[in-house]
Amino acid sequence: MLHDHKDSLTKDEQHAVGVFMTSLKLCGHRCIPPNSPHKQDLLKAIQEEKLKYEAEEKTSKVAWEKKMTNTQRNLLQRLDGKSKDISKIAADITQNVSLRQGMERKKVIQHIRGLYKTDLSASRHWQELVQQLTHDRAVWYDQTSYPTSWQLDPTEGPNRERRRLQRCYLTIPNKYLLKDRRKAEDAAKPPLSFLVEDKTHSSFSSTVKDKATSEPIRFTRRCISVVPSRETAGELLLGKSGMFFVEDNAADAHDNQSLHGETEAPSFSWTYEEIKEVHKRWWQLRDNAVEIFLTNGRTLLIAFDNTKFRDDVYHNILTSDLPNLLEHGNITALTQLWGLGQISNFEYLTHLNKHAGRSFNDLMQYPVFPFILRDYTSETIDLQDISIYRNLIKPIAVQTKEKEDRYVDNYRYLEEEYKKGIREDDPMPPVQPYHYGSHYSNSGTVLHFMVRMPPFTKMFLAYQDQSFDIPDRTFHSMNTTWRLSSFESMTDVKELIPEFFYLPEFLVNREGFDFGIRQNGERVNHVNLPPWARNDPRLFILIHRQALESDQVSQTLCQWIDLVFGLKQKGKAAVHAINVFHPATYFGMDVSAVEDPVQRRALETMIKTYGQTPRQLFSASHVSRAGPKLMEGELPAAMGLLVQLAFRETREQAKEIVCPSPLPWIKGLKWGEYVGSPSAPDPVVCFSQPHGERFGSLLALPTRAICGLSRKFCLMMIYSKEQGVRSMHSTDIQWSAILSWGYADNILRLKSKQSEPPINFIQCSQLHQVTSCAWVPDGCQLFTGSKCGVITAYSNRFTSTTSDMEVESKVHLYGHTGEVTSLFVCKPYSILISVSQDGTCILWDLNRLCYVQSLTGHKSPVTAVSASETTGDIATVCDSVGGGSDLRLWTVNGDLIGHVHCREIICSVAFSNQPEGVSVNVIAGGLENGVVRLWSTWDLKPVREVTFSKSSKPIISLTYSCDGHHLYTANSEGTVMAWCRRDQQRMKLPMFYSFLSSYAAG
Repeated sequence: MLHDHKDSLTKDEQHAVGVFMTSLKLCGHRCIPPNSPHKQDLLKAIQEEKLKYEAEEKTSKVAWEKKMTNTQRNLLQRLDGKSKDISKIAADITQNVSLRQGMERKKVIQHIRGLYKTDLSASRHWQELVQQLTHDRAVWYDQTSYPTSWQLDPTEGPNRERRRLQRCYLTIPNKYLLKDRRKAEDAAKPPLSFLVEDKTHSSFSSTVKDKATSEPIRFTRRCISVVPSRETAGELLLGKSGMFFVEDNAADAHDNQSLHGETEAPSFSWTYEEIKEVHKRWWQLRDNAVEIFLTNGRTLLIAFDNTKFRDDVYHNILTSDLPNLLEHGNITALTQLWGLGQISNFEYLTHLNKHAGRSFNDLMQYPVFPFILRDYTSETIDLQDISIYRNLIKPIAVQTKEKEDRYVDNYRYLEEEYKKGIREDDPMPPVQPYHYGSHYSNSGTVLHFMVRMPPFTKMFLAYQDQSFDIPDRTFHSMNTTWRLSSFESMTDVKELIPEFFYLPEFLVNREGFDFGIRQNGERVNHVNLPPWARNDPRLFILIHRQALESDQVSQTLCQWIDLVFGLKQKGKAAVHAINVFHPATYFGMDVSAVEDPVQRRALETMIKTYGQTPRQLFSASHVSRAGPKLMEGELPAAMGLLVQLAFRETREQAKEIVCPSPLPWIKGLKWGEYVGSPSAPDPVVCFSQPHGERFGSLLALPTRAICGLSRKFCLMMIYSKEQGVRSMHSTDIQWSAILSWGYADNILRLKSKQSEPPINFIQCSQLHQVTSCAWVPDGCQLFTGSKCGVITAYSNRFTSTTSDMEVESKVHLYGHTGEVTSLFVCKPYSILISVSQDGTCILWDLNRLCYVQSLTGHKSPVTAVSASETTGDIATVCDSVGGGSDLRLWTVNGDLIGHVHCREIICSVAFSNQPEGVSVNVIAGGLENGVVRLWSTWDLKPVREVTFSKSSKPIISLTYSCDGHHLYTANSEGTVMAWCRRDQQRMKLPMFYSFLSSYAAG
């Protein structure tokens, strides 16, 4: 700059440049003027200096970068440490805050849940109070709001018979009722409903949900609960003590469950102790369901998404502690028993339906029974006349040759169309050929028959788009139904349902439904019965049941079993038997494999409406039944799946006895083989023993033993196993004790061991002085009647390991205003009968612990009561105004069958207990003159008198043994006698055990 631009620089700038050059020289840099000659050594030196400078600069940079890197690393490490410390402190603070918030939230939730449970408990207690105190024998009874309609109770009795009805509100519009039966629109509102109507509408469902969430749950699975009226999605939970089904949105569901339970709760629970049987089931033709049978007679059908889910649930249930679980039984063993005549046709068909997957919970798989009779026009019939029976060898639709030819032609036509469709490679797959486009059992069939019986009436209306069927098509006549099914219609191929053999109520229009007027001007009301039934539905059912058990049906029933459950159900055998139904009715129809949505939807509809063929049980022809019984009246003992026939000593050969028919216009009816039967030899005394003390009652046990109890004694028992297939499961007593009462301190005392003194069991209130007791076998329920008229129900828990009985809860039942004089339990039908000095006789529900109804019409207090274990019929006795006694017979639903006057005072009554269909059971009455008089349960006509010339003391108690072979009586002097048929005197006597007043003292 000084050399070339000196003139352009000021003095200060020149001075600054000079200072800069001096500084460069001091730093060792050469300053070469621009015009100086370039010397080679000078350039080389400069180059070396340049290289040296670059090297030093590079080294310096590396050192500096290294230093900076180390410094940065140290800073980052310090920062990371600080960050971790800060994060830890923040996490600790967050955790502490969350914990404190969680504790507060938990307290709030527990508080809310406590309020909810308190509210729910209060609501539930109000419902219980309303249920106990608003019936027609209670203090809050209101005739305008109390339910007056009745529907079928799903509780099953012996042989799965559902005979009982329960109160309900008829939630069907008045337009479906006859004008004289219509009610006020608000009549379906429960009494005092305002107490709970602002609460949750599904308090029972919420209770189940709350209970399920408060117990440890070890297994859950999504499922669908199936009942005839609906399918409810939800979750199945297996807990520590039981199982729960919780519907989706249980707390918000509005299931309109009333205080009197006219609908089944969508959510429910049950304990493992209640489980009696568990069966795998089909649902909608898929192997994906399970059915659970409970000891209280209820059944639960639960379906899952697939077979694996179902199998997981099935395995988890069976690996739980199930003390009352029964073996399923064995089809072969059942068939052998039936073939030998040891179980009835009805019982055998019931078990076949169960094993084939038929369920009362699924209308598409409802149990199926055969059409039996063809004569519905005669005034009289002979059950030994083969011409009155339907041909069981052929399906119901081909009872005539003409119909047979038409169905065969139909099959051939469809077969040709099927082959043609395969050859032409039609995109719509052809349907395999079949004889019948409809089915003998489906939801339409069940609803057609049960249309008069709620809740099926409401289901029928939903099925028919909210209208009844055309009057002429409505089930109105047995004869018309037979004609349509057997030869008049090409689309009607109905078989029967079990109710035709035990439930007369479904034939009666009890509720007054308006089914319209037929074309002939006749109004459809009750079902028109054949003339030989004398317009009596109960007689029709009884005769029909005997027809099912006739020798003619027994010999050919195996052929019908082949058609429905056996060899001729499908395949070539079905084609030859003219027994092929639409393919959509057979198991194995895979809906998921159909890709086209329209076809899939159509197939699903077919499966839900066409009907479903039962599971095939037999692959070979079914065995026929033997002729006369191998051992009349005695059942073989069996353990597990093995059937062992126990032969007894040879009896004297009984001569054929000619006796009048139970009904003069019906020939071929069977009286039965019990002692005292008109068709059996005369009864004789085979056992007599004085005891010097008056017995209060005689009790027949399932073990074949008889117990005599003192007047203030009650026998409490726990059986090791319930009876499943009658005569296939042995019954043993696991625990027993004598309960005694009548002490000054009003304490109920229990004695379970003879060598030990009685122990205090229950301290009763002095206001409820105990006057009678009753124990529910295997139900762990104890009922006590008091002097003030209150009945107390105690729920107990039995611990098998320690043999301890512990009271869990109690419920008071109100209905009597005077002293309760007697309590009688009919466990097979889950009812309790109580009688009082105020003249009332009341039926109570053992499962729901609630009032059912009163048996009215007695002119004086009831003095004796009993119930049949086979039918549930009830016998009551009261003193007659003019002397003697009046005997009344009622159905299990409180309908009066008839009454008869006895000139002598009847001191005690008992029912014979032989199976229906093979016998006409009797009511045995112990008279004041020492005579036992037998009355027919069909019409209360006297059948026979059993007398003992050496004694004329009043018969104060009597009972039939569990097999009906012996009749035990106890007179007022304490003498116990046993009667048997004259030809059975060598038969082994049941063991007799006496428990007199001295037993409780020692």
